[in-house]
Amino acid sequence: MSLNLADLFFRQADEQPDQPVILGPRDHDRVTYGDFCRTIQGLAKTLQGFGAGKGMNIGLHCPSGAQYISLTYAIWACGAAVTPIPMELAEEEKQQILHHIAIDAIISTGSSGAGSSLFAPFARGEAIALTEQAWFFPVKPQREPPPELDKLNPAFIRFTSGTTGAAKGVVLSHDTILARIQAANQGLGIGPSDRIVWMLSMAYHFAVSIVAYLSFGATIILPKNAFGVSMLQAATRHRATMIYGSPTHYELMTHDQSGQSLPRLRLAIATTTRLAPELAQAFYQRFGLPLNETYGIIEIGLPAVNLDQPWEKRGSVGKPLPAYTVRLAGQPDGDSGDKAGEILIKGPGLLDAYYDPWQLRNAILQQNGGWLATGDLGVMDDQGFLTISGRSKEMISVAGMKFFPQEVEAVLMRHPAVLEACVFGIKAPRLGETPMALLVRANDAQPTDDIALKAHCSRYLAGYKVPVRFQWVPCLARTASGKIIRNAAKLMNR
Repeated sequence: MSLNLADLFFRQADEQPDQPVILGPRDHDRVTYGDFCRTIQGLAKTLQGFGAGKGMNIGLHCPSGAQYISLTYAIWACGAAVTPIPMELAEEEKQQILHHIAIDAIISTGSSGAGSSLFAPFARGEAIALTEQAWFFPVKPQREPPPELDKLNPAFIRFTSGTTGAAKGVVLSHDTILARIQAANQGLGIGPSDRIVWMLSMAYHFAVSIVAYLSFGATIILPKNAFGVSMLQAATRHRATMIYGSPTHYELMTHDQSGQSLPRLRLAIATTTRLAPELAQAFYQRFGLPLNETYGIIEIGLPAVNLDQPWEKRGSVGKPLPAYTVRLAGQPDGDSGDKAGEILIKGPGLLDAYYDPWQLRNAILQQNGGWLATGDLGVMDDQGFLTISGRSKEMISVAGMKFFPQEVEAVLMRHPAVLEACVFGIKAPRLGETPMALLVRANDAQPTDDIALKAHCSRYLAGYKVPVRFQWVPCLARTASGKIIRNAAKLMNR
């Protein structure tokens, strides 16, 4: 019999029916494992009545929260797979997912008919009310699914470019997700005594985090909003033991002036993007707690967390968790030093396949001698602590001299006129590439010309790293999860 993550939750609910599974977002909101189990089973029964079942792939278009979790587990309980359709995306981006991934139906939340215009070009029937807030839209798949997909027992199909930059869609089976949460929990040690403040988009962060919390009996705390005071109030009221958030969330908490503390917190997981040293220090000074930096990627989960020396080794994502082996391309196993190399990983929970073009796990790993090539560059010190130094495909090469754009961006953001910066390479005769910068002006900043900006950069950078062009823009292009889209920046300057 195939493993199903919904069954794991149902067993956990049988063991602790009165344990809270979700607290918040309102002060007195409290849902138990037993009640949540019955909600999920009721939704699954209704979905089965609509025809949902094994072999189907259902798009989920829903904001983060208790409903997102219950709908995901209900889809799994029917035997179907889930493809997240993030609410944060533009309409065209959402429709692009339906063109690349074969989807049989969509669950969309909101008022009556929510999503009808968005999904109308794909409809193959009328929308059906699933709950007061959720609608079921049968849609016509825009392509055939890969013939080997159903054999994998898929749970998630996440639309993403993947580490190769060419593949579209990462397939994760129920077995694979279980393997990665078990591997992650060797370090995190999550159990029924944990209460975890959640602040990220569930469309992007679910397969290691939310699934682990429910599978290991923990409680999820949902704040009212993303204001620093709201996050701290939720953590204090519900006696949080962990926080899982981005550097932005921790910065908001650091700036809070309420004087609230976090006395029960044992872990403050920082994920999604690089943690600035200044923020790590500010958070420590405000709360007396270090931030635990992580290395997480959709292809493998959470292979590294800085649990051992989060304050002493700030800037590092820590040692690989016990189940994983990490090495840097071009260096022998166990070698260390100050040379950056592409991060290669072995361990449990690796993706089952890339969706388009279709590639099974074994074929992906064979390309690198059994290792998963992440596309990320890192440095490993003599104690085995890994530091991420950039993306290999983001490196800029000027006359053969290579550097990471993040280094230049950090210098630019030290200028008082610059709020944000995005640096990337543009093609140049003889040199191959030269750097260019898109800049967002800080509030009330005085106009600054290129000469002054170049002079500023030249004070801190080698000449070949100084951008040859600067362009002021209202905002930087980002993914829905907050990462800068450097390819989009290049397209603006063809």
